[in-house]
Amino acid sequence: MQFIKNLTKSYLFFIISVSISILIYSLIIYFSNKSISIETINNISFFVFIFLFFLLGLYVGKINQKKGLMNSFITSLILLLFILFFKLITKTFNPLFIIKLLACLFTSSLGGIISINFKK
Repeated sequence: MQFIKNLTKSYLFFIISVSISILIYSLIIYFSNKSISIETINNISFFVFIFLFFLLGLYVGKINQKKGLMNSFITSLILLLFILFFKLITKTFNPLFIIKLLACLFTSSLGGIISINFKK
């Protein structure tokens, strides 16, 4: 039961952080004077996505204070499987997306490992 409670807190934290980053990112694009190419937007979005998954791993490790690799891996894997399922349903899936998902999974696990070493 505690795992599900912590998982819910983690996903809520992730949704809030994604919402804030989308708002900031949208405002930057809206108020920029230069036209931004699609490639630049995709690259920046990828790095923001990686950073958010790293924060998710840090948060999961901080909440559980044990087994940071396993807990952050499971939390990220569930979220990434949901995203993959959504991409398959909307038919916007491409093979390069799997590499991006694996990078997110790796950085989230790394965040979980790092957060265990921090003191409360």
